[in-house]
Amino acid sequence: MIYKLLLFLKKTDNKEIINLFNDHTLKYLSEINGSEVKAADVESNLLVETKYMKFCEVAISSKDEWDRKMNSHAGKELNKHLMDFHQFVDLIFVVYPD
Repeated sequence: MIYKLLLFLKKTDNKEIINLFNDHTLKYLSEINGSEVKAADVESNLLVETKYMKFCEVAISSKDEWDRKMNSHAGKELNKHLMDFHQFVDLIFVVYPD
């Protein structure tokens, strides 16, 4: 099984929001992942009402592993960060069965 977090940054012209995403969201996700998490530019999402500008993903072996990582220092920091930042992002968790 593969458990993935898909994270989308909503479209904005606010440089402070973009910098928070680049400097904090990606940093915490990279620490949780154990390797650098890079963001891709969203080129088009015509059929979705909400418009996005950035996308990144983290793949973990299971939900239990994700929960363990979220209890780490970086996971707790990400949770704190998302408490103030959640209105600017959408998160989707998906599971690929074996």
